[in-house]
Amino acid sequence: MALFSYHNGIPSPLPEALQGASVERLATLGYKGPFSAPQFNPRTQRAEWNGAWQIIDLSAEEIGAANYKRLLSRADWTGFSNGLMASSVYAKARAAAATSLSVNVDCTELIALMGDAKSGRPYIDGINNCLSSIETSVDLTEEDKKELYGILSAAGLSSIIFVPNYSPEDESMQ
Repeated sequence: MALFSYHNGIPSPLPEALQGASVERLATLGYKGPFSAPQFNPRTQRAEWNGAWQIIDLSAEEIGAANYKRLLSRADWTGFSNGLMASSVYAKARAAAATSLSVNVDCTELIALMGDAKSGRPYIDGINNCLSSIETSVDLTEEDKKELYGILSAAGLSSIIFVPNYSPEDESMQ
């Protein structure tokens, strides 16, 4: 599709009323072009317009940040929350919360953080910290940790939320 720059702005398709107009007529109205859309890999590059298209390689930090955002956008926070609430891990934490103020605070904070995550504002470090603190205070078995890891995996979160003191690789070697 042909793109046109209006007064040196970023090229875009012409308004419907101007489609089919001659290049000369478009020039009198302030349009330049036609330009082709640039070809680039959006995962590793970006296109910038400064009178001509320029393809710029993204830095490792920019690529990492984009990959992280992509992971977060694909996460099933509701599935994780529902799975966690139905798990043996949460049942044990909830039972411990009745007698331990610190576990009660951790569970309360975790529920609040899950609500934030489900509404599009995940605080990954906070969730990881809560899970770590709960694991320190509650006697979780390897089976409990395996269940939690399965919930995280199913929700697409196992690469950013961690099961404390658990390595899924150890399970695969058995």
